[in-house]
Amino acid sequence: MPTISEIKEQEITDTPLLLFDCALVDGSTEYLSTHAVAYQGNTYEARVLRHNLFELRAGSEEGIDAAARVTVSLANADAHFSQVEQNVGWKGAKVTARFVFFDLKTGQATSESMTVLRGVANSPEEITESVMRLPIGNRLNLQRVLLPEIRIQRRCPWTFPATAGQRTEALDGGSRGKYSTFYRCGYSADLTGGVGSLNGTAVFTSCDFTRAQCEQRGMFRQDAAARDTKRFGGLEFVPSSIVVRSYGEKGTHLSPLVDNEARYNDFVPLVYGTAWYQPPVVFARNDGNLTRMEVLLGAGEIHGYRK
Repeated sequence: MPTISEIKEQEITDTPLLLFDCALVDGSTEYLSTHAVAYQGNTYEARVLRHNLFELRAGSEEGIDAAARVTVSLANADAHFSQVEQNVGWKGAKVTARFVFFDLKTGQATSESMTVLRGVANSPEEITESVMRLPIGNRLNLQRVLLPEIRIQRRCPWTFPATAGQRTEALDGGSRGKYSTFYRCGYSADLTGGVGSLNGTAVFTSCDFTRAQCEQRGMFRQDAAARDTKRFGGLEFVPSSIVVRSYGEKGTHLSPLVDNEARYNDFVPLVYGTAWYQPPVVFARNDGNLTRMEVLLGAGEIHGYRK
């Protein structure tokens, strides 16, 4: 079999393909490419619409002579990737991109494969009715973590522990403590000292990250054993309209609701030390005389506020 270096010197070559192997955090793997092919026992779906993998810079600011960050646009007309994001999540998936020449007529590879990227996926930048844009950070990149990591959204951003090992880690965080991926959710109903409600006699193994399922699993306020949980991380509260009377008015009227000023998908503030800043308003309501509101100060532990 000729090498890639030999084939690329030819005037007419076979179809060059990029094969993406995406190993998700739950152990499953998504095989993606620009064409539907079978390679080394794996079936690659024709889902890749665009990518910027070949935009390389020598001596880049990130400290590597390669693409520090790659964005892949995936076909999402059937909402397949939306379901993956909802049930499992793309963040933390290990991505391997390989280059290979392929004869699409015979369905056979005509060269060996070359690994051009090993990276870690982050949360999707955009999900529409037809396309999902997935950012992938190079493992050699010196800045691989997106900060702040939490966005303002209706659904809970925490990772639900689906296996017994993950629930054990959710109980005390394991070796990572409170920085564990599953500790923020904390569902561990089948363990001694754990919290959460059972599904009859069995544990829940999945969650769609909504308030309804969080309450069903006993992690919204209290579980079935009346243990305090309060682990829901979404922002979906909307105050109801009430009948009020403004100062100087004889009659009454419904209180106007102030729209959520914090745009969904914006980042939750991440503050270190003491800072003077303007936090996002997550809901507000006017009672006829005063506007009462709630602001999102930040993520993580907060010692207190001064004003």
